Amino acid sequence: MEFAMLPPEVNSGRMYAGPGPGPMLAAAAAWDGLASDLDSAADACQSVVSQLTSGWLGPASTSMATAASGYLAWLRTSAGQAEQTARQAMAAATAYEEAFATTVPPSVIAANRAQLAALMATNLLGQNTPAIAATEADYAEMWAQDAAAMYGYASSSAAAAALTPFTPPGRPPIPVEWRVKLPRSPMPRLPLAVPPPKQPPCRSRPCRKRCRASHRLRRRRPGCRRHCSVRRRFRLWVRCRP
Repeated sequence: MEFAMLPPEVNSGRMYAGPGPGPMLAAAAAWDGLASDLDSAADACQSVVSQLTSGWLGPASTSMATAASGYLAWLRTSAGQAEQTARQAMAAATAYEEAFATTVPPSVIAANRAQLAALMATNLLGQNTPAIAATEADYAEMWAQDAAAMYGYASSSAAAAALTPFTPPGRPPIPVEWRVKLPRSPMPRLPLAVPPPKQPPCRSRPCRKRCRASHRLRRRRPGCRRHCSVRRRFRLWVRCRP
């Protein structure tokens, strides 16, 4: 960002309107506490592993110590990174305090502008020309001072913001002799669709006219036998009629 293109009112106003070094100091204290906690956890884990390996001998003890060594290394590395982050946060807070100290206060800039306006308002015969030139020279010095302070603060904060990313601990390695292979049971194959139930065929002898559709649909029509028997009797009566 070109801070030299901005007037001192803008640069000083931004510096004085910020939250100050308080958040960065709190962050530095928090990271420092995290580094101490990680170091304490690494020391406790190292003590437990040493006690176990001293009284527990065998391949299982060796495998356990190998698996715990990776976790201990991660704890030490993370503690160092947290401590480095705390130092960088403290450096960012120090850079802000230095830039704040070298920045011209906004009240001084406002007083300079007010003095310039008063001199120009009463400069009827040109008697205030030397004072106006001196006031403008002071304003130019304020401009250059604020720009230099902001450039220095930008470079210092950029260096403090360059952090090394943290690495996750990862899964501990499992020894080969500890791995158990479970048998895989084949999954039963289920039918894709359930076929509809078959209708039992009609066992009665259907008549030709009324029961022909029922016979095709394989359904038993109620009253089919009765109708056929009545019709058969009627035919016999017609034949046997004198």
